[in-house]
Amino acid sequence: MRDLIKAFKALSDETRIRMLKLLLERDICVCEMEHIFPISRSQVSRNLKILMDAGFLKRWREGKSVVYVADRSNCNQYCWAVLRLLADSFNDEETTAKDREKLRQVIADKVRERSK
Repeated sequence: MRDLIKAFKALSDETRIRMLKLLLERDICVCEMEHIFPISRSQVSRNLKILMDAGFLKRWREGKSVVYVADRSNCNQYCWAVLRLLADSFNDEETTAKDREKLRQVIADKVRERSK
């Protein structure tokens, strides 16, 4: 039951849901997230840590950057079910489209490469 409670608590914030939605599509570093969402780097890191602790994400170091991605292979049954649901949800929403566009711009601007 604790895994389920952690998953639901992690999803109790719209920003974390939006982050997770993007992380289902590709790996993103903290510096890129900072450019996508209008929050501080510490808030980005805190939100990613909450998602990680709930079992939704995996991470690794890439130079000075910490990179995150949705962990579809090692997550618990609750996180796996939510990831499947989230992958099929909100695809036509304006907010999702704006987040994706910001991500495309961050990639085009090579934010990750500049932060190394």
